Amino acid sequence: MKEKNNILLTTGIYHAFNDGAVVVIPILLPVFKELFNLSYTQIGIITGGGLLFTLLTQLFLGFYSDRKNRRALLSIGILILSGSLLLIPQASGFISLLLLIFLLRFASGFYHPIGVGWISKTFKKEKIDWAMGIQSALGDFGAFIGILTTAFIVDFFNWTIPFYIWSIIGIFCLFSGLYLTRNTNEINNKTKKEKVELKQFLKNEFELIKNVKLFLFGSVISGSTWGIIVSYLPLLLVERTNFSLSIIGIIISIWIGIGTIMCIFYGKIISVFGRKKIIILMYFIIFIMAFLLTIVTNIFYLILIMIFLGISSFISFPALFSYISEMTDESIEGKTFGYIFTIQLGGATILLFLSGLTADIWGIWTPFFILGFFSMIVFIFFLINHKKLNQLNSKI
Repeated sequence: MKEKNNILLTTGIYHAFNDGAVVVIPILLPVFKELFNLSYTQIGIITGGGLLFTLLTQLFLGFYSDRKNRRALLSIGILILSGSLLLIPQASGFISLLLLIFLLRFASGFYHPIGVGWISKTFKKEKIDWAMGIQSALGDFGAFIGILTTAFIVDFFNWTIPFYIWSIIGIFCLFSGLYLTRNTNEINNKTKKEKVELKQFLKNEFELIKNVKLFLFGSVISGSTWGIIVSYLPLLLVERTNFSLSIIGIIISIWIGIGTIMCIFYGKIISVFGRKKIIILMYFIIFIMAFLLTIVTNIFYLILIMIFLGISSFISFPALFSYISEMTDESIEGKTFGYIFTIQLGGATILLFLSGLTADIWGIWTPFFILGFFSMIVFIFFLINHKKLNQLNSKI
């Protein structure tokens, strides 16, 4: 059990660093917009294009990781991510900033298919909800620290300082993870490869995706909720209010802080309410709160909205991943989660780009209208398919 807990702690530490380092970018988008004279469309290209790089990385690594050492692959990703953080302060314009953020997003693509797949394989037979909740909570905690501290550092020092700090943190996390898992004896699925015709290969992959199709749309919207809020809420608040970047950081960190707490207690929450009720209710709350963000600017109501969004948006991740884990054979954990995160980010990439494009045309409120509209569709979709969710619960 100690080895399992060390794996969970290592993946959690890596997740915290991964998400903490990545959120430095969106909280600084208002700074980049002014510093490099960016349009909302260019911001959409940065955010959507960055997700596209993560998408491609996750798709490849999802296939690759099932037969390789996950410990080594995760460590490589952390090392590249730490290096990319050192380079971003050297950006001199839109193109150089774009390319360096693409490098960072490539490195951030290592964690989710490999780390979540490793957790899924390790805890599949026991405590899967608890383990998924803990690893999600640690990632959320990293993002909470990243957003909260970055805003204050930039207000009091310089926009480049957070990148140097997170690079140092990354190296510390890397050595910590390597130490914790130094005695881990990971058994990989090194079964003999058989030559498969393209037609049969595509059929097998289609069946794999078909097996988890019920959760694909929800996964896309959960990923888009994260992307739209961290990317466009700072821009909306800068344009519509007189809040300083520090205040904006606090408002967004409330959302992530509440989400972190919800993920810590996720295992207990679903033991009382069940996954089905949680999933349906969470998307209902997301769509209501997203629509409210298109019109609300009062700080008191914004904090309430962030609390409700923190309750709803973050807990949807472990709920979806726990369902998927228990439906997946352990020999294809990496591939399955690779597909899940690829589809999730593919949809989020499109919505983030459209958000930037429509923000230039109609206003910065449009990303949240888009989020609310699609969250409403997911809520209705799960409501219609509640019997299938019941059947899955009965099989698990």
